[in-house]
Amino acid sequence: MELIKRKILLEDSIDRNYNSPTYGTITASTFYVNILLTQNYDDMGMFSDVAFIPVIGINTSENKVDVRLTGKTVESYYNIGDNLIKTRSDSYIEDVKSYDNKDFYKLNFDINSESYINYTGKTINGVNRVTYLGDPITYVFDVDKNDKKIGTTGQISGLLYQDYATGETIASYKGEGWNPTNTSLSAITKEEYLLGITSTPTVKSDVFVDRGITTIFEKHFKLSEITNINELGRYGRGYFNVVKY
Repeated sequence: MELIKRKILLEDSIDRNYNSPTYGTITASTFYVNILLTQNYDDMGMFSDVAFIPVIGINTSENKVDVRLTGKTVESYYNIGDNLIKTRSDSYIEDVKSYDNKDFYKLNFDINSESYINYTGKTINGVNRVTYLGDPITYVFDVDKNDKKIGTTGQISGLLYQDYATGETIASYKGEGWNPTNTSLSAITKEEYLLGITSTPTVKSDVFVDRGITTIFEKHFKLSEITNINELGRYGRGYFNVVKY
């Protein structure tokens, strides 16, 4: 929730009419504060997918070339790759830290293990562990514990992190190429009758007013009850420190 601070000038709400019985007191019963409300809505005419058409001809008479190959299916566009992808990263060495005060980073000890299914439907028994304590310190996340190349750039699954003594961290993983989980070939269209039509807006109107701490104004409020210098000296049996020169 966003916190918005606003200051209200109380002077504008204090009665300054000398002939008024409420002189020097706050007469305002309410304060008005402008609060910005936001809302979300969906465009009902949003783009949607249309089923893939596997065969598309090429109009040679007009020299038009389609982006799809004639007679090809969706699977023809998949390219299952295993290219190594590297990037600079923040260090995540704390995520493989054990509870042993004498040996925080245990070599080849599974800090966490969890099974998941990859894009081919194969079950991976993933583990998080430190695999090397030299330079660079090497540790992995969600790597198949049966992978013989775990902790190297040759590992098949999961993430590999290398923390160098220079302070640089390199993260790497094997790319999965174009496959059914990240590739979709379809026409994109909009339903014409829905263009310009939106759903009912959802207004975010949750507002909580925090009055804050007003003790810093206490002396100002008490001064509004005093009409002359004599009352100032007697108020509250010396509440105000009056220095006479």
